[in-house]
Amino acid sequence: MVALQRGVPFVRRPWEEIARVIGMAEADVLNAGRDLFKRGIARRFGAVFDSRSMGYASTLCALDVPAADIERIAALLQPHSGITHCYERMGSPNLWFTVTAPAGSLALELGALADLVRPLKVMNLPAIQRFKVEVVLDAGTGDVDPVRREGASSKSDSAPVFSDREKSLVRRIQDNVPLSIEPFVDVALELKWNTDELLLKLADWKQAGILRRIGFILRHREAGFVANGMCVWPVAGVDVARAGRILASLPEVTHCYERPSSPSIPFNLYAMIHARERAVAEDTFRRMGEKAGLSGGRMLISVREFKKSSPVFFPEEEA
Repeated sequence: MVALQRGVPFVRRPWEEIARVIGMAEADVLNAGRDLFKRGIARRFGAVFDSRSMGYASTLCALDVPAADIERIAALLQPHSGITHCYERMGSPNLWFTVTAPAGSLALELGALADLVRPLKVMNLPAIQRFKVEVVLDAGTGDVDPVRREGASSKSDSAPVFSDREKSLVRRIQDNVPLSIEPFVDVALELKWNTDELLLKLADWKQAGILRRIGFILRHREAGFVANGMCVWPVAGVDVARAGRILASLPEVTHCYERPSSPSIPFNLYAMIHARERAVAEDTFRRMGEKAGLSGGRMLISVREFKKSSPVFFPEEEA
């Protein structure tokens, strides 16, 4: 259900408010959310934070791994909490993963991972510009609905200072929030917060861009989106921003970034798409190129998913 992924309102009875907007009963909305977990479609019901606003940094990495060794290398990477996504994709390089860590520690984390996989070379592809991020999938119809469309990122690198109490709230809601009639009341009771104070804090974080939403995060493949492609093109100079904005305007595109190019990966514009069938993904890739006036691109289809999780913030603070 799209409404559940968009993010619930920060009120005592969020299901009641969603039900009023979409014309359903409160209990039916809540049961629809619970059903997503029963069917294995939902991965989490919790907070989605902006990592940069939390004082964290993230990057996309790639490895070119011999086919016979890819499972071993993936198994080495999976235990690292900073690695949130790890996929085998068609083509070369064939193993892709994302790393999130406190901004001051990302380089150290990448160095440790480089040591772990030697003699393979880790290719680091940090975002230069962010044109679009976030996705809502319609598990019923297969539609992709973008939550946010952005221009080139200009967010300040300075991060707010979180109190210990606020960090405890972050840790609690980045996990699964209770699927109850009054989920935020339950969280407030658990953390010994006043409910109105907690709701105001969430609204403040949302206004500041720290908290994107609290909603359902789906497993793409279990929702039927089995043809997931990372589309890449070589784009010259100022044309990157123009092409990035065009791609970001397309509903099929869920994420769009400019990244550095290199002799090993001669592409600098990246866009993710999710489709139910390979043929649909290929047609989408072709239309994207035509719409943005791009050529010389490739679509790297996901072959296997080794890991998919959400970033974990402030884990070092936990007892």
